[in-house]
Amino acid sequence: MDAPSKTSPLLWPTVLASAALGCEAIAWAWVIRVSGGSDLTGLLWLAGAGLVALVASVVWMGWRLRRMRHALRRAQTTALKVTKHQHAMQRAEQEAARARQLLTTCLDVLDVGIEIYDERDRLLMFNQRSSHMLTGFQRHDDIGKSFETLVRANVARGLISAAIGHEEEWVQQRLRQRGKHTAPLLQQISSGQWIHTYEKYTTDGHLVCTHVDVTEQVLREQDLEASNHRLARQSITDELTGLGNRRCFDQTLETEWQRGARMGTPVSLLMVDIDHFKRYNDRFGHPAGDEALRRIAKALGACVRRAGELVARYGGEEFVLLLPGANEAHALVTAQQCMHSLQQEAIDRGESAPAEFLTCSIGVATVQPDAEREASALINAADVAMYRAKTNGRARFEVADKADWEIGDDTPRTRPTPLT
Repeated sequence: MDAPSKTSPLLWPTVLASAALGCEAIAWAWVIRVSGGSDLTGLLWLAGAGLVALVASVVWMGWRLRRMRHALRRAQTTALKVTKHQHAMQRAEQEAARARQLLTTCLDVLDVGIEIYDERDRLLMFNQRSSHMLTGFQRHDDIGKSFETLVRANVARGLISAAIGHEEEWVQQRLRQRGKHTAPLLQQISSGQWIHTYEKYTTDGHLVCTHVDVTEQVLREQDLEASNHRLARQSITDELTGLGNRRCFDQTLETEWQRGARMGTPVSLLMVDIDHFKRYNDRFGHPAGDEALRRIAKALGACVRRAGELVARYGGEEFVLLLPGANEAHALVTAQQCMHSLQQEAIDRGESAPAEFLTCSIGVATVQPDAEREASALINAADVAMYRAKTNGRARFEVADKADWEIGDDTPRTRPTPLT
Protein backbone atom coordinates (compact mmCIF):
# COMPACT_ATOMS: atom_id res chain seq x y z
CA MET A 1 0.00 0.00 0.00
CA ASP A 2 1.05 3.53 -0.60
CA ALA A 3 2.16 5.51 2.42
CA PRO A 4 -0.48 7.90 3.68
CA SER A 5 -0.03 11.33 2.26
CA LYS A 6 0.92 14.08 4.63
CA THR A 7 -0.74 17.40 4.28
CA SER A 8 1.51 20.42 4.70
CA PRO A 9 0.86 22.29 7.97
CA LEU A 10 0.39 25.42 5.93
CA LEU A 11 -2.72 23.78 4.28
CA TRP A 12 -4.50 22.79 7.51
CA PRO A 13 -6.23 26.17 7.97
CA THR A 14 -7.61 25.92 4.45
CA VAL A 15 -8.71 22.29 4.87
CA LEU A 16 -10.48 23.00 8.13
CA ALA A 17 -12.15 26.10 6.83
CA SER A 18 -13.35 24.20 3.74
CA ALA A 19 -14.69 21.34 5.86
CA ALA A 20 -16.56 23.77 8.07
CA LEU A 21 -18.09 25.56 5.15
CA GLY A 22 -18.99 22.20 3.55
CA CYS A 23 -20.71 21.01 6.66
CA GLU A 24 -22.62 24.22 6.96
CA ALA A 25 -23.67 23.97 3.33
CA ILE A 26 -24.87 20.36 3.83
CA ALA A 27 -26.81 21.40 6.87
CA TRP A 28 -28.55 24.19 5.08
CA ALA A 29 -29.25 21.89 2.15
CA TRP A 30 -30.79 19.29 4.45
CA VAL A 31 -32.93 21.92 6.09
CA ILE A 32 -34.24 23.01 2.77
CA ARG A 33 -34.86 19.45 1.64
CA VAL A 34 -36.64 18.21 4.63
CA SER A 35 -38.35 21.43 5.47
CA GLY A 36 -41.47 19.46 5.53
CA GLY A 37 -40.11 16.97 8.11
CA SER A 38 -39.58 17.14 11.81
CA ASP A 39 -38.18 20.44 13.07
CA LEU A 40 -36.21 18.65 15.79
CA THR A 41 -34.33 16.50 13.34
CA GLY A 42 -33.46 19.53 11.20
CA LEU A 43 -32.28 21.45 14.21
CA LEU A 44 -30.05 18.57 15.25
CA TRP A 45 -28.47 18.45 11.81
CA LEU A 46 -28.02 22.20 11.85
CA ALA A 47 -26.49 22.11 15.33
CA GLY A 48 -24.09 19.38 14.28
CA ALA A 49 -23.00 21.35 11.25
CA GLY A 50 -22.51 24.46 13.39
CA LEU A 51 -20.50 22.50 15.91
CA VAL A 52 -18.22 21.19 13.21
CA ALA A 53 -17.78 24.72 11.88
CA LEU A 54 -17.08 26.01 15.38
CA VAL A 55 -14.45 23.35 16.04
CA ALA A 56 -12.81 24.07 12.73
CA SER A 57 -12.76 27.79 13.52
CA VAL A 58 -11.25 27.18 16.95
CA VAL A 59 -8.55 24.93 15.51
CA TRP A 60 -7.79 27.47 12.83
CA MET A 61 -7.60 30.33 15.36
CA GLY A 62 -5.28 28.29 17.55
CA TRP A 63 -3.00 27.62 14.68
CA ARG A 64 -2.98 31.33 13.79
CA LEU A 65 -2.17 32.24 17.35
CA ARG A 66 0.77 29.86 17.39
CA ARG A 67 2.02 31.36 14.14
CA MET A 68 1.68 34.84 15.57
CA ARG A 69 3.58 33.83 18.72
CA HIS A 70 6.40 32.40 16.59
CA ALA A 71 6.48 35.56 14.48
CA LEU A 72 6.48 37.70 17.62
CA ARG A 73 9.39 35.73 19.08
CA ARG A 74 11.34 36.13 15.84
CA ALA A 75 10.55 39.86 15.80
CA GLN A 76 11.64 40.18 19.42
CA THR A 77 14.86 38.32 18.66
CA THR A 78 15.52 40.51 15.64
CA ALA A 79 14.72 43.66 17.62
CA LEU A 80 17.07 42.53 20.38
CA LYS A 81 19.83 41.92 17.87
CA VAL A 82 19.22 45.33 16.27
CA THR A 83 19.22 46.98 19.68
CA LYS A 84 22.46 45.25 20.63
CA HIS A 85 23.98 46.31 17.31
CA GLN A 86 22.85 49.89 17.83
CA HIS A 87 24.31 49.88 21.33
CA ALA A 88 27.56 48.48 19.95
CA MET A 89 27.60 51.16 17.26
CA GLN A 90 26.95 53.85 19.85
CA ARG A 91 29.74 52.51 22.05
CA ALA A 92 32.07 52.40 19.04
CA GLU A 93 31.16 55.97 18.13
CA GLN A 94 31.71 57.08 21.70
CA GLU A 95 35.07 55.32 21.79
CA ALA A 96 36.01 56.92 18.47
CA ALA A 97 34.93 60.33 19.77
CA ARG A 98 37.00 59.84 22.92
CA ALA A 99 39.97 58.73 20.81
CA ARG A 100 39.60 61.78 18.56
CA GLN A 101 39.37 64.04 21.59
CA LEU A 102 42.45 62.42 23.11
CA LEU A 103 44.34 62.80 19.83
CA THR A 104 43.25 66.44 19.54
CA THR A 105 44.33 67.13 23.12
CA CYS A 106 47.70 65.48 22.53
CA LEU A 107 48.25 67.46 19.33
CA ASP A 108 47.18 70.73 20.92
CA VAL A 109 49.76 70.49 23.71
CA LEU A 110 52.59 70.11 21.18
CA ASP A 111 54.75 73.15 20.43
CA VAL A 112 54.69 72.17 16.75
CA GLY A 113 52.02 73.09 14.23
CA ILE A 114 50.46 70.03 12.59
CA GLU A 115 48.16 69.78 9.58
CA ILE A 116 46.84 66.65 7.87
CA TYR A 117 45.49 66.65 4.31
CA ASP A 118 43.58 63.90 2.51
CA GLU A 119 44.52 62.27 -0.78
CA ARG A 120 42.86 65.16 -2.65
CA ASP A 121 44.95 67.67 -0.65
CA ARG A 122 42.01 68.91 1.40
CA LEU A 123 42.52 69.87 5.03
CA LEU A 124 41.35 67.15 7.42
CA MET A 125 42.57 68.46 10.75
CA PHE A 126 45.02 70.82 12.42
CA ASN A 127 46.08 71.62 15.95
CA GLN A 128 45.89 74.92 17.82
CA ARG A 129 49.60 75.63 17.40
CA SER A 130 49.25 75.51 13.63
CA SER A 131 46.24 77.80 13.78
CA HIS A 132 47.90 80.43 15.94
CA MET A 133 51.26 80.14 14.22
CA LEU A 134 50.03 80.60 10.67
CA THR A 135 46.93 82.78 11.02
CA GLY A 136 46.71 84.01 14.59
CA PHE A 137 43.08 82.88 15.00
CA GLN A 138 40.94 79.74 15.03
CA ARG A 139 40.10 78.51 11.54
CA HIS A 140 37.56 75.72 11.87
CA ASP A 141 35.95 76.86 8.62
CA ASP A 142 39.12 75.79 6.79
CA ILE A 143 38.35 72.09 7.25
CA GLY A 144 37.67 70.55 3.83
CA LYS A 145 39.34 73.36 1.87
CA SER A 146 42.14 72.58 -0.55
CA PHE A 147 45.74 73.48 0.17
CA GLU A 148 45.82 75.85 -2.81
CA THR A 149 42.76 77.70 -1.50
CA LEU A 150 44.36 78.08 1.93
CA VAL A 151 47.69 79.23 0.48
CA ARG A 152 46.06 81.84 -1.73
CA ALA A 153 44.06 83.13 1.25
CA ASN A 154 47.22 83.48 3.36
CA VAL A 155 49.03 85.27 0.54
CA ALA A 156 46.07 87.59 -0.02
CA ARG A 157 46.19 88.54 3.67
CA GLY A 158 49.88 89.39 3.34
CA LEU A 159 50.81 86.62 5.76
CA ILE A 160 53.83 85.36 3.76
CA SER A 161 56.54 88.04 3.67
CA ALA A 162 58.42 86.50 0.74
CA ALA A 163 55.29 86.57 -1.45
CA ILE A 164 54.60 90.29 -1.13
CA GLY A 165 54.98 91.97 -4.51
CA HIS A 166 54.94 88.78 -6.60
CA GLU A 167 52.09 86.79 -5.09
CA GLU A 168 51.09 84.61 -8.05
CA GLU A 169 54.68 83.62 -8.83
CA TRP A 170 55.22 82.62 -5.20
CA VAL A 171 51.99 80.60 -5.09
CA GLN A 172 52.89 78.66 -8.23
CA GLN A 173 56.37 77.90 -6.92
CA ARG A 174 54.94 76.77 -3.57
CA LEU A 175 52.48 74.44 -5.31
CA ARG A 176 55.33 72.91 -7.34
CA GLN A 177 57.28 72.29 -4.14
CA ARG A 178 54.30 70.70 -2.40
CA GLY A 179 55.45 67.49 -0.74
CA LYS A 180 58.58 67.29 -2.92
CA HIS A 181 61.21 69.30 -1.04
CA THR A 182 63.65 67.10 0.86
CA ALA A 183 64.97 69.87 3.08
CA PRO A 184 62.60 71.83 5.35
CA LEU A 185 61.03 74.86 3.73
CA LEU A 186 62.04 78.06 5.55
CA GLN A 187 59.68 81.01 5.28
CA GLN A 188 59.05 84.21 7.22
CA ILE A 189 55.52 85.30 8.05
CA SER A 190 54.26 88.84 8.56
CA SER A 191 54.63 88.64 12.35
CA GLY A 192 58.38 88.34 11.88
CA GLN A 193 58.50 84.66 12.83
CA TRP A 194 60.58 82.20 10.85
CA ILE A 195 58.86 78.86 10.19
CA HIS A 196 60.35 75.53 9.10
CA THR A 197 57.76 73.46 7.20
CA TYR A 198 58.16 69.71 6.77
CA GLU A 199 55.86 67.73 4.44
CA LYS A 200 55.61 63.97 3.99
CA TYR A 201 53.13 61.68 2.23
CA THR A 202 51.72 58.62 3.98
CA THR A 203 51.30 55.26 2.25
CA ASP A 204 47.59 55.92 1.67
CA GLY A 205 48.17 59.28 -0.01
CA HIS A 206 47.57 61.59 2.95
CA LEU A 207 50.00 64.46 3.54
CA VAL A 208 51.26 65.36 7.00
CA CYS A 209 52.66 68.87 7.47
CA THR A 210 54.54 70.12 10.51
CA HIS A 211 55.42 73.73 11.20
CA VAL A 212 58.26 74.51 13.62
CA ASP A 213 58.97 78.01 14.91
CA VAL A 214 62.72 78.49 14.40
CA THR A 215 62.75 82.27 14.91
CA GLU A 216 65.26 82.19 17.76
CA GLN A 217 67.53 79.83 15.85
CA VAL A 218 67.42 81.97 12.70
CA LEU A 219 68.07 85.17 14.68
CA ARG A 220 71.02 83.52 16.43
CA GLU A 221 72.40 82.39 13.10
CA GLN A 222 71.93 85.87 11.65
CA ASP A 223 73.68 87.42 14.66
CA LEU A 224 76.49 84.89 14.36
CA GLU A 225 76.82 85.54 10.64
CA ALA A 226 76.87 89.29 11.22
CA SER A 227 79.44 88.83 13.99
CA ASN A 228 81.61 86.65 11.76
CA HIS A 229 81.28 89.21 8.99
CA ARG A 230 82.35 91.97 11.37
CA LEU A 231 85.30 89.90 12.55
CA ALA A 232 86.26 89.11 8.99
CA ARG A 233 86.03 92.79 8.10
CA GLN A 234 88.03 93.73 11.17
CA SER A 235 90.71 91.20 10.31
CA ILE A 236 91.30 92.86 6.94
CA THR A 237 90.45 96.47 7.87
CA ASP A 238 92.77 99.09 9.27
CA GLU A 239 91.13 100.28 12.47
CA LEU A 240 92.37 103.85 12.20
CA THR A 241 91.58 104.70 8.59
CA GLY A 242 88.90 102.16 7.67
CA LEU A 243 90.92 101.11 4.61
CA GLY A 244 92.11 97.60 3.94
CA ASN A 245 95.06 96.58 6.09
CA ARG A 246 98.29 94.80 5.18
CA ARG A 247 96.61 91.40 5.38
CA CYS A 248 93.81 92.51 3.06
CA PHE A 249 96.36 93.85 0.59
CA ASP A 250 98.46 90.67 0.61
CA GLN A 251 95.41 88.45 0.03
CA THR A 252 94.02 90.65 -2.74
CA LEU A 253 97.39 90.97 -4.46
CA GLU A 254 97.86 87.20 -4.52
CA THR A 255 94.37 86.71 -5.96
CA GLU A 256 94.80 89.37 -8.64
CA TRP A 257 98.29 88.14 -9.47
CA GLN A 258 96.96 84.65 -10.22
CA ARG A 259 94.05 86.07 -12.19
CA GLY A 260 96.39 88.28 -14.23
CA ALA A 261 98.64 85.30 -15.02
CA ARG A 262 95.60 83.26 -16.05
CA MET A 263 93.86 85.97 -18.08
CA GLY A 264 96.98 87.67 -19.49
CA THR A 265 96.14 91.08 -17.96
CA PRO A 266 98.58 93.49 -16.25
CA VAL A 267 98.65 94.55 -12.61
CA SER A 268 99.80 97.97 -11.42
CA LEU A 269 100.81 99.04 -7.93
CA LEU A 270 101.31 102.48 -6.39
CA MET A 271 103.41 102.68 -3.23
CA VAL A 272 102.63 105.98 -1.44
CA ASP A 273 104.64 107.48 1.42
CA ILE A 274 103.68 110.73 3.19
CA ASP A 275 106.56 113.21 3.15
CA HIS A 276 107.98 114.43 6.49
CA PHE A 277 105.19 112.75 8.42
CA LYS A 278 107.42 111.94 11.41
CA ARG A 279 108.18 115.63 11.77
CA TYR A 280 104.45 116.39 11.57
CA ASN A 281 103.70 113.81 14.27
CA ASP A 282 106.40 115.18 16.56
CA ARG A 283 105.15 118.73 16.06
CA PHE A 284 101.39 118.24 16.52
CA GLY A 285 101.21 114.97 18.50
CA HIS A 286 99.81 111.54 17.76
CA PRO A 287 96.11 112.48 17.89
CA ALA A 288 96.67 115.07 15.18
CA GLY A 289 98.79 112.57 13.29
CA ASP A 290 95.97 110.01 13.44
CA GLU A 291 93.49 112.56 12.16
CA ALA A 292 95.87 113.46 9.33
CA LEU A 293 96.16 109.78 8.37
CA ARG A 294 92.37 109.50 8.25
CA ARG A 295 92.16 112.52 5.95
CA ILE A 296 94.93 111.13 3.74
CA ALA A 297 93.10 107.79 3.52
CA LYS A 298 89.95 109.61 2.42
CA ALA A 299 91.86 111.56 -0.24
CA LEU A 300 93.53 108.44 -1.65
CA GLY A 301 90.30 106.45 -1.53
CA ALA A 302 88.68 108.98 -3.84
CA CYS A 303 91.22 108.12 -6.54
CA VAL A 304 90.05 104.55 -7.21
CA ARG A 305 86.77 104.04 -9.01
CA ARG A 306 87.02 100.82 -10.99
CA ALA A 307 85.78 97.50 -9.64
CA GLY A 308 88.54 95.45 -8.03
CA GLU A 309 90.83 98.40 -7.28
CA LEU A 310 92.04 98.57 -3.69
CA VAL A 311 93.45 101.24 -1.38
CA ALA A 312 95.12 99.87 1.76
CA ARG A 313 97.28 101.10 4.59
CA TYR A 314 100.57 99.29 4.20
CA GLY A 315 102.00 100.40 7.52
CA GLY A 316 102.71 103.65 9.38
CA GLU A 317 102.35 106.51 6.90
CA GLU A 318 102.62 104.23 3.86
CA PHE A 319 99.68 103.37 1.62
CA VAL A 320 99.29 101.17 -1.45
CA LEU A 321 96.92 101.35 -4.40
CA LEU A 322 96.43 98.04 -6.22
CA LEU A 323 95.08 98.44 -9.77
CA PRO A 324 94.24 95.05 -11.38
CA GLY A 325 94.03 95.18 -15.17
CA ALA A 326 95.55 98.68 -15.30
CA ASN A 327 98.42 99.42 -17.68
CA GLU A 328 101.20 101.85 -16.90
CA ALA A 329 99.41 104.83 -18.45
CA HIS A 330 96.38 104.33 -16.22
CA ALA A 331 98.65 103.88 -13.20
CA LEU A 332 100.42 107.20 -13.91
CA VAL A 333 97.09 109.02 -14.20
CA THR A 334 96.07 107.55 -10.85
CA ALA A 335 99.37 108.69 -9.28
CA GLN A 336 98.72 112.25 -10.48
CA GLN A 337 95.20 112.09 -9.05
CA CYS A 338 96.58 110.96 -5.68
CA MET A 339 98.97 113.89 -5.48
CA HIS A 340 96.24 116.32 -6.54
CA SER A 341 93.69 114.88 -4.11
CA LEU A 342 96.13 115.14 -1.20
CA GLN A 343 96.91 118.72 -2.20
CA GLN A 344 93.18 119.52 -2.21
CA GLU A 345 92.87 118.05 1.28
CA ALA A 346 95.33 120.79 2.40
CA ILE A 347 96.64 119.26 5.63
CA ASP A 348 98.65 122.10 7.15
CA ARG A 349 102.22 121.10 8.07
CA GLY A 350 102.72 124.14 10.25
CA GLU A 351 105.81 125.02 8.20
CA SER A 352 106.26 127.13 5.10
CA ALA A 353 109.20 125.18 3.72
CA PRO A 354 109.69 122.96 1.88
CA ALA A 355 105.87 122.84 1.50
CA GLU A 356 102.96 124.40 3.35
CA PHE A 357 100.82 121.23 3.25
CA LEU A 358 101.55 117.54 3.57
CA THR A 359 102.69 115.93 0.30
CA CYS A 360 103.48 112.39 -0.79
CA SER A 361 106.07 110.46 -2.80
CA ILE A 362 104.82 107.65 -5.05
CA GLY A 363 106.48 104.69 -6.70
CA VAL A 364 104.64 103.18 -9.70
CA ALA A 365 105.17 99.64 -10.99
CA THR A 366 103.30 97.74 -13.72
CA VAL A 367 103.88 94.15 -14.76
CA GLN A 368 102.31 91.24 -16.58
CA PRO A 369 102.09 88.43 -13.96
CA ASP A 370 103.47 85.03 -14.89
CA ALA A 371 104.18 81.73 -13.19
CA GLU A 372 107.93 82.40 -12.98
CA ARG A 373 107.67 85.56 -10.87
CA GLU A 374 106.24 86.08 -7.38
CA ALA A 375 103.83 88.87 -6.54
CA SER A 376 106.37 90.23 -4.04
CA ALA A 377 108.47 91.37 -7.03
CA LEU A 378 105.79 93.96 -7.84
CA ILE A 379 105.93 95.30 -4.27
CA ASN A 380 109.73 95.52 -4.33
CA ALA A 381 109.80 97.34 -7.68
CA ALA A 382 107.20 99.91 -6.55
CA ASP A 383 109.05 100.35 -3.26
CA VAL A 384 112.35 101.03 -5.05
CA ALA A 385 110.67 103.57 -7.34
CA MET A 386 109.06 105.28 -4.34
CA TYR A 387 112.40 105.48 -2.54
CA ARG A 388 113.87 107.11 -5.64
CA ALA A 389 111.06 109.69 -5.61
CA LYS A 390 112.02 110.48 -2.02
CA THR A 391 115.65 110.81 -2.96
CA ASN A 392 114.84 113.06 -5.91
CA GLY A 393 113.06 115.68 -3.82
CA ARG A 394 109.74 114.21 -2.65
CA ALA A 395 106.27 115.42 -3.69
CA ARG A 396 106.61 113.45 -6.93
CA PHE A 397 106.19 109.99 -8.42
CA GLU A 398 108.69 107.72 -10.13
CA VAL A 399 108.10 104.71 -12.40
CA ALA A 400 109.95 101.46 -11.75
CA ASP A 401 112.45 100.71 -14.51
CA LYS A 402 114.22 97.51 -15.48
CA ALA A 403 116.94 98.03 -12.88
CA ASP A 404 114.31 98.39 -10.15
CA TRP A 405 112.84 95.04 -11.12
CA GLU A 406 116.26 93.41 -11.01
CA ILE A 407 116.85 94.76 -7.51
CA GLY A 408 113.50 93.55 -6.31
CA ASP A 409 113.33 90.15 -8.02
CA ASP A 410 114.82 87.94 -5.32
CA THR A 411 114.32 89.51 -1.88
CA PRO A 412 112.47 92.50 -0.51
CA ARG A 413 114.58 95.63 -0.51
CA THR A 414 115.94 96.79 2.86
CA ARG A 415 116.05 100.57 3.18
CA PRO A 416 119.32 101.89 4.54
CA THR A 417 117.68 104.64 6.59
CA PRO A 418 114.10 105.40 7.68
CA LEU A 419 112.21 107.60 5.28
CA THR A 420 110.40 110.66 6.65
